[in-house]
Amino acid sequence: MAEPSVKRLARLAITALLLAVMAISAIALLLLACPASTLCSAAVGWSTLSAPKKLRVCGGTAAPEACDIFEGEWVWDDSYPLYESKDCPFLDGGFRCSENGRPDASYTKWRWQPSCCDLPRFDAKRMLERLRNKRLVFAGDSIGRNQWESLLCMLSTGVSDKSSIYEINGRPITKHDGFFIFKFRDYNCTVEYYRSPFLVPRGHGPAGAPKFVKSTIRVDSMDWMSGRHKWRDADLLIFNSGHWWTKDKTIEWGAYFREGDEVKMDMSVNDAYRRSIQTLFDWLHREVNSTKTQAIFRTYSPSHFSGGDWNTGGDCQLETLPDKTPVKSIEQWADMLKPVIDVLGSNHMPKLAGLDILNVTRMTAQRKDGHLSVLRNPASSRQAFLNKTSEVKEVERIAATGVCLVSLTPGMSFSTPSS
Repeated sequence: MAEPSVKRLARLAITALLLAVMAISAIALLLLACPASTLCSAAVGWSTLSAPKKLRVCGGTAAPEACDIFEGEWVWDDSYPLYESKDCPFLDGGFRCSENGRPDASYTKWRWQPSCCDLPRFDAKRMLERLRNKRLVFAGDSIGRNQWESLLCMLSTGVSDKSSIYEINGRPITKHDGFFIFKFRDYNCTVEYYRSPFLVPRGHGPAGAPKFVKSTIRVDSMDWMSGRHKWRDADLLIFNSGHWWTKDKTIEWGAYFREGDEVKMDMSVNDAYRRSIQTLFDWLHREVNSTKTQAIFRTYSPSHFSGGDWNTGGDCQLETLPDKTPVKSIEQWADMLKPVIDVLGSNHMPKLAGLDILNVTRMTAQRKDGHLSVLRNPASSRQAFLNKTSEVKEVERIAATGVCLVSLTPGMSFSTPSS
């Protein structure tokens, strides 16, 4: 259902404000654009709206609603980045690209510039004030984790006493723990991450399932962390999913799809993904109070392998510049995008009140320069290998050939099999 134009305009205003957050260091925080309406204003506590600045005439009009902030280009900005990874204590060792040996910093200098308007510049203290007494939750795969870590770094620039920012259970950030909750003491707010690559639960198969069914992904039920005190009661709830919904990361690993107690042996990966998105939609509609919680779904970010895929020797380590050629068609990613558009809606017309779609596929498709490749921290990989799971061992193997799914760019994230 389309929202009244006033609400859509208000939503655009906050989207623009927080897309500025995300565009800071190349894409910085393309996941945090709280595309606000009066719902988002209530959820996150915004007292004023910052509309897009310097509106240009596009499509014959200069009205704010004419500015599609997801249409634009990457431009060089010498004032970026607004934080350095070496100065942030909240980054996993595997994502510290400069410390891990990358000689150039050009990938941090690109800023997203919408075609029809400018975006407000990020202000950490202002953002923290707006998060005061709130919970901001990321749920998803390594895209969400990278974005969450980057947001911690960006917000920490507005806090002089870094010891006032802490994980409430005292745990250091690692790739394989299930969730982290960081508190900003002086603002009584938390910025949280919950690892859930499918957003629906993965577990053992039911009794009587064929022996080659090593695990099942239950597509008709939300992850157990979706309940009270985890996802459901957040003020701002940011989802992503997609990169794990492939045959080589599900069926070929012995993970089949399940509804209730029945294993759907003939269900395709595409059908299972669509069913999981429908489950997310139903849960948001049934369980989440849209007058309190603003939900956001971030669309698929393409990978940038050349010479093969992630499991066939592909690589991306020689890329140092973004692809400035506009992406004319997104058809090649239709399997990941169509279920989201059909079920959840588009950034122009989401299908639920309190839900927005962060349409970042085109802009992230151009950032082939912003990946980890071989620049991983060996100690981090060795520690992960000790967990002895087949999935972690596969991650270790992939790390040796170059990871072109995860991003080194602050705030810019592509999923990885380690999520």
